[in-house]
Amino acid sequence: MRPRLLYHEPRPGHRRRRDVRPDRRTHLQLPQRLATSDVTRSSTTPIRTPDTDPADAPPADQVAGPLSAVPLRPGQGRIRVTRVGQRSHVTGNLATNPLKLWVPRRPGPASWIYATTFGGGLVAGDSVQLDLELEDDTTTVLTTQASTKVYRSLKDRGCSQQLQARVGTGATLVIAPDPLVCFRGAIYQQHNRVHLADDATLVHIDWLTSGRIARGECWQFGRLRTRLEVIRGDRMLLLDSLDLVPRQSKLDNPLRMGHHHCLATVVLFGEKFGKAIESIRESVTSDQPREDGCLEAVSPREEGLVWRLVGPNSETVGRRLKQRLAFLADHLQETPWERKW
Repeated sequence: MRPRLLYHEPRPGHRRRRDVRPDRRTHLQLPQRLATSDVTRSSTTPIRTPDTDPADAPPADQVAGPLSAVPLRPGQGRIRVTRVGQRSHVTGNLATNPLKLWVPRRPGPASWIYATTFGGGLVAGDSVQLDLELEDDTTTVLTTQASTKVYRSLKDRGCSQQLQARVGTGATLVIAPDPLVCFRGAIYQQHNRVHLADDATLVHIDWLTSGRIARGECWQFGRLRTRLEVIRGDRMLLLDSLDLVPRQSKLDNPLRMGHHHCLATVVLFGEKFGKAIESIRESVTSDQPREDGCLEAVSPREEGLVWRLVGPNSETVGRRLKQRLAFLADHLQETPWERKW
């Protein structure tokens, strides 16, 4: 027996009740929701003026300010952080594909910026450049959602990432990305330059793995080059370069990386973290060797410290980073790895 279908004719003059729907923002995609959740200005469209041709845009280092009205090239982003009351807020945020910049709301005085790319990695020909400006007395954490993947390069055409950061007086910049993973045949170049004003503080973490170990890729990328410059005023505080070419020399040789598959370099500068810098120096010197297979070394620098460590995998090195850098929670109310692993 089929059920009877009932149909009710609307009464004369009856007005249909309007549907009550939730806020339209709940239907947006995650990047759009994050972009509209703060007081930031976010756009993936370059700023264009009627008299400006994108082909005539000057290089990024010649732009007078990260958010000046100069067209953005593909993969370029500009961010400004300003102190508003007792907190730091991103007051300018521009980016073009394939670069994406997410600025979620987080507790504490710091502004959090997540830099990522479409597809979760870099392919041959990608060139990502970020200009970051921290105004006086601000605190910013620049991090990633997950490990940055560098896919196989074709015909020796690699990819690159560049960072130009200006840290104002009394400001603090924490750069804490997840480890870099270069696939078989990948070619990658990274150049970070940080200008520190008087009394500015920097924590810079740069670490990488040997590749996709589960797939048998161990130090099989084409070439990996990184360069870090830390400048205060007209003085070069640090120039650190790394150039790995597995084809020229086997990196798994016992005299090189051996059985270690993760390498990390941590740079700290600034009087604000003076006690933490001294604590790391003393603990690294006294804790050798360790049962977890990590090897550590410190190099005292003027106004700072360079701490290097290698380990059998990223999990072991990550635990050591969280242990030594736990003091960041006192300044940020949480560490960069609080909600990740």
